[in-house]
Amino acid sequence: MAGIVAAACFLFFLLHYPYHNLLKEQMILFLHSEEYFLTYLAKPAWLSCYAGDLLTQFYIHPAGSALIITASLLAEWLLFRRVFQKFGIRSPFPSLLAAAPVIIEFLFHCGLHYPLSSTFSTLLALVTLIAFMRLRSNSLYFWLAFPTAAILYLLAGHGIILFTVGWLIGGILRKGLHRYFLILPAVCSLAMPLLVRTLFLLSPVQAYRYPIRKPLTVNVDMTWKKILELDYESQQGNWSRVLLLSREYAMQNRIASYYTNLALSQTNLMGEWLFHFYQPGPAGLFLPATPQSTPLMITFANEVFFYLGDLNMAQHAAMLGMIFSPCHRSSRLVKRLAGIHIAIGDAPAAGKYLGLLEKTLFYRKWAVKSRELQTVENIPLREKIPSVDTIRLADDYITSLEILLQSNPENKMALDYLLCYHILNKDIPSFRQAYDKWFHHAHERIPGVYAQALIVSLFQEKADNEVLKKYNMTTSVIGDFMDYTRTYEEAGGLSAPLQERYGNTFWFYYHFALIQ
Repeated sequence: MAGIVAAACFLFFLLHYPYHNLLKEQMILFLHSEEYFLTYLAKPAWLSCYAGDLLTQFYIHPAGSALIITASLLAEWLLFRRVFQKFGIRSPFPSLLAAAPVIIEFLFHCGLHYPLSSTFSTLLALVTLIAFMRLRSNSLYFWLAFPTAAILYLLAGHGIILFTVGWLIGGILRKGLHRYFLILPAVCSLAMPLLVRTLFLLSPVQAYRYPIRKPLTVNVDMTWKKILELDYESQQGNWSRVLLLSREYAMQNRIASYYTNLALSQTNLMGEWLFHFYQPGPAGLFLPATPQSTPLMITFANEVFFYLGDLNMAQHAAMLGMIFSPCHRSSRLVKRLAGIHIAIGDAPAAGKYLGLLEKTLFYRKWAVKSRELQTVENIPLREKIPSVDTIRLADDYITSLEILLQSNPENKMALDYLLCYHILNKDIPSFRQAYDKWFHHAHERIPGVYAQALIVSLFQEKADNEVLKKYNMTTSVIGDFMDYTRTYEEAGGLSAPLQERYGNTFWFYYHFALIQ
């Protein structure tokens, strides 16, 4: 039965839930160097943290994370089972009781912030407890408790709590040991994290939770599973896959809209398909790197700026993401910072980040290949980098886009984002102004969404046929607009009669969408 459950656990993380673990690997940067190893000694639980991070780097492959988590949970079940047997509980109850903490541990691993090192803390505590319960001498059982707990805290962190509770229960059940003798070692052991927390610069709560650094959730979060799938496919450049998933999931989520719009821009479909997907207003174009943002939103925020060519803002978001990551170091963000400095031609800064990646197991080859790019002059991204810049707020997106277009009017992605920002904000005058200034393709067909917004502006100024011809406005767009207007008036302000035919148009969004 345990084998069947273990196989199911492996397949779950491999096939159904791999993206949480892929993100966890990206949010650490494990270096194979002596200096890096010594950094673990500055905090408690150095052994479980080092071992956990060492194995977390293998999360880069879904099969690796599935195998490591399954093996860890199986080992935890066997050890808990052995402890309960030591307590004198008869079969089959030890196996059933051992399943309860393992199920909780499994649910913790389904969260975004639960580290593998925390499971290793539990395993070290259980191994130490079983070894202690094998002692035949009551005096050794008593006198070695506190020194062992102190060493265990340095090696395993919060595992000291599990060890102390188990040691206390084992002592109560042990023959020939006075129960009141157990109180002092137990109290001293549980006070250990509080007594030494200042040495490790930890708060009281952190001292007892370490190596857990973030609040935990005990559930399988399918919303984040879908968002992280969009994120992963975006990192791989599978833009068509992102759009297929967005259509399939139909999520009303800002981060999902962010990746959907990024995919639309990369496939040159933004002006056509913008309203075929959920849009929460202009908030779906950018993720803010502000004090109100979550750490993951800040981590994701650099993506759109990088593709736009606004590398100052991309670097700003990436550095903030690094600061607010659980361990303050992230392979994903180090790669992004290396790519930014390669693009701008800052060889010393790029070399610093590439030097870190060359000390990793799985990013070494990428770093070596990226060093070769430093000598290449024609990097496509360099054409988008603005030649001028100015001090601006992190969420002043219009200024960012206008700076990009001033430096390179052929930056189509910047133009799409500027026009769509005004469209999603229902700001027709600003859209028209930006369109007249930057859209210089009179001989081309106007993308559908832009034509729908433009006909509204032209209608408001009562433009004549000559103006309509000047803007290359087709009779089909004019006819659809007149049709929509007539149907809207007949519907008396109700959305239902227009949903099926016009639900994917700017006109429908303009009248009925609530900007979030």
